[in-house]
Amino acid sequence: MAIAKLLHEGETVKQLKNIIRYNTVAKEYLNSPDNPRLLQALSNLGIIDISDPAAYQDFMDGFIEEVKLNKSQSTNKRQTKLYAHEMISFEDEDNASFSQDELAQISVELLSNLYDMDNTPYLIYPQVDSGRLHFHFVRGMHNSRGDYQRVKNSKRKMRQACEKIERKYNLTPTGNNVSNEIRPANDPMAKVMKNRKLEAVYQHQKNLSAAKKQDTPLTKLKRKSYDLLMEDKYQSEAEMTEHTAYKQVQQNLAEKIQVNQKLEAVKKRIFNLYKSANDEADFIEQLDEQEITVEILKHAKSGKKKGIVFHHKGETISGGKISSSMTLGKIKKRFPNFIHTLEKPPSLRATFKQQRKMLDFQIENINRYYKQQRNNVNGDILIYFGKKNIAARPHNYNIVLSNDRSKIRFGSSTNSYDLTLSINVALENGWQAATLTNSSPDFLKRMMKAAYEKDPELLFFVQSDTPNQLAYSDLSSIKGEWMFDELVKVIEHELIDVKKEKQLLVTMRNKARSPREKQIVNGLTQGKPITFILEKSFHELKEHLNQDNQQSSEIRQSSSIYNTFSEQRKSELRDIKSTIDEYEPNVESKPYTSSYKINGRYRD
Repeated sequence: MAIAKLLHEGETVKQLKNIIRYNTVAKEYLNSPDNPRLLQALSNLGIIDISDPAAYQDFMDGFIEEVKLNKSQSTNKRQTKLYAHEMISFEDEDNASFSQDELAQISVELLSNLYDMDNTPYLIYPQVDSGRLHFHFVRGMHNSRGDYQRVKNSKRKMRQACEKIERKYNLTPTGNNVSNEIRPANDPMAKVMKNRKLEAVYQHQKNLSAAKKQDTPLTKLKRKSYDLLMEDKYQSEAEMTEHTAYKQVQQNLAEKIQVNQKLEAVKKRIFNLYKSANDEADFIEQLDEQEITVEILKHAKSGKKKGIVFHHKGETISGGKISSSMTLGKIKKRFPNFIHTLEKPPSLRATFKQQRKMLDFQIENINRYYKQQRNNVNGDILIYFGKKNIAARPHNYNIVLSNDRSKIRFGSSTNSYDLTLSINVALENGWQAATLTNSSPDFLKRMMKAAYEKDPELLFFVQSDTPNQLAYSDLSSIKGEWMFDELVKVIEHELIDVKKEKQLLVTMRNKARSPREKQIVNGLTQGKPITFILEKSFHELKEHLNQDNQQSSEIRQSSSIYNTFSEQRKSELRDIKSTIDEYEPNVESKPYTSSYKINGRYRD
């Protein structure tokens, strides 16, 4: 039994934030550590990590912005509702027959009979704090095209959607207008939900009854005599034919059930791999290990990508059938470089060498709020915000992508959204890194901050052609706390001159924990290049540093010995002079004269 109820509809962002808080924050009178309020949160916009409050809040802020943007595309001012809050629950028997994730997918399918759930942002909150599993839905009232997702007579239509789902998944029936039911011959008032297995049993009994009605008087007499004398019951040729046909039907149903079970197992395996993957390369590699291949579907005429399917042992499964979060658009949103990584040969995947993207670039596939126009002179692609008038101001572009997809230029007024978009464009075209030319330290900081906010792994994606542009004090404006390995990369990428910024070495010395980290700091302190330090092993670098320390010690020791010999010589000279003065007779001193030789004779 499925019960769906529209709890309320809201018109303001404040109400939307309150309903998210209602499903998140525990109630004092109801919840406890043993009975939490927030068990899980699901969405078609991505995977939600409820264990990280900051990440959870960032996701909810993005969800609210998505709902607002969808509403802004609507031109009908009478469509005032911003969101809807619904609740769906099932019978205890159904809860025992299906897992929580399966019931969540059934709930989404139930609402899909009423609304465009594939293109409408929504949140799902499974809860059991009231004693029974139920699902709270918070969904936007507009889809991505701005279409209003509100129906008349929602109570009646929800009941019809529930009954349709009950028939499809053989749930406990509810309602009075259950259609397409089977009524057993022995109890015409009873209703049996139609499914293939029950329908086959019913049809078999019906055919047996029809076969028995064909008995002649002689056959009826044989049947009675046979049933009395034999253990087995009498069967006519028509009955035997029906039994054979029924066994074949049972075998076919068993095979289909087995195939469906295998498909469900494969779908669950693919979804688990998708959830646990760190990046697109990891996801594709795990699929290869499971002998699952991926195919990107394209339109026959336009060649545009329209979907994704997974192949496994002759079976084909659409990404949307696995999960609403595994459509091609959702996968590209989570892994922007997914298609490029998929199209690379396996050898290039292992070394992460990206091939350049084909020239069928479409900015709408990256961000639907931007549009593009090609420069017919040099082939560059000019990218504009969607609301800009290109015809009136063609030079008022946001960013420009060169025709060979190797350079990106920015417009006169660049904001944080343009910086993030440029990083997405770079990843879409298979860039491993980006180099800023003729950039200021402030612009480099903004780019690094935008890359880090998109993905912490992209912190050093953007580099500068001018070395040592940043100071140690600039690091705090890019991100909060820096780890030791990140500070090493700062020096390695020549962002800061470690010889001038001594505070950087002090911070690294305080953060160094392992012997290797302390060894790196010692090497930098002695003026060794970071490339030399990193290419040496622990023992090689240790031996090299010890050798330098020994040479420095010998130099200092030889200098001290030299100073000792000099002082001893001066002391001995003073002793000799004092001895001579003691024994030399007193004579009058004569004036000192010098002689020089001219023409072989001495002259005074």
